[in-house]
Amino acid sequence: MRITLDPGHGQFGNPGVLPGYYEGTRVYMLAQLLKRELECYEDTEVIITRKRIEDNPSLANRGGEAAKNGSVLFISLHSNAASNPAAHGVSVFRSIKRPDSEHLGRLLGAAVVDTMKKHTDITYLRGVMTRTESFDGQIQDYYGVIRSSVKSESVRYSYIIEHGFHTNLTECGYMFSDEALQQIAEAEAEVIAAYFNLKKKDGQMCDYIEYVVQPGDTLTSIARKYGTTWRVLAEYNKLQNPDLIIDGQIIKIPLSTEINTGDVVRIKEDKDTYYPGGNPFPKWVKDYDYVVGKTADSRGEPVYRGGDKCVLLGSKINRKTGAHGSSINSWASMEYIEKIRAEKI
Repeated sequence: MRITLDPGHGQFGNPGVLPGYYEGTRVYMLAQLLKRELECYEDTEVIITRKRIEDNPSLANRGGEAAKNGSVLFISLHSNAASNPAAHGVSVFRSIKRPDSEHLGRLLGAAVVDTMKKHTDITYLRGVMTRTESFDGQIQDYYGVIRSSVKSESVRYSYIIEHGFHTNLTECGYMFSDEALQQIAEAEAEVIAAYFNLKKKDGQMCDYIEYVVQPGDTLTSIARKYGTTWRVLAEYNKLQNPDLIIDGQIIKIPLSTEINTGDVVRIKEDKDTYYPGGNPFPKWVKDYDYVVGKTADSRGEPVYRGGDKCVLLGSKINRKTGAHGSSINSWASMEYIEKIRAEKI
């Protein structure tokens, strides 16, 4: 899997409120650390847009590098700025052309927040957002790095991550620490590895991250932060009483259960329809696994049936022989299917 990291700005771009802090320098260091963490996984290649710290490519060339080299994932690394010194928090921007990238963006944002807040006590997720503009009557991504990256279909995930505000004394102080950058690199790499089912070079699969329960947390609030449901977390963590979690408890977040186009899925044993309120399906349907054909309609919008978000089941796979057959082409609720194995990246 190929990933492009883009440390924003140039070496002395955007000074912070602490003397000696420059956004362009700090995110360049973060990119080096994140590259090192990601390349601990098998078949993973990381390309950085700034080959040297003094480099400052154009916005088009930054995103264009990912489009040119066939990357699946593009991340432009930044810290934010505002005229109000009290402004704080983490923001993630995604491409308007990649609606399916919302979930990974939320996971990355939540991981950065969890890492920073342990030390700042103020950092929160401001949102996973898109920003657009109109050009020649067409709506396009506002940010040039995102816009140029998604010119290639290979770039399925394109983000700008703002790692707090360097105009905020507390968050600038955290990002000024080399140890802090290492913590963020580890957190982001862990999310990416889990999401794409990457295998550590020592053979260990990374299929979840750990969350430490904080005062006031509920299983529902934790699930909402990571874009899942309390039922998924309760089942994955084998919680006898989902309403009873305590401060300091470790909750595992099963990131690899996210379903994408090309994944192989199976209809759950206790389901007899494709979605809530649907007609009963023939019994032979459960004799097969299925390749996910689509996760959205032709306009990129989610498809709902019976109130549930659905995916399109494509070709059948014989469970005994593994042979692929004809396509079933039926929309099925994400709650009614389970992921058997991930797509090949």
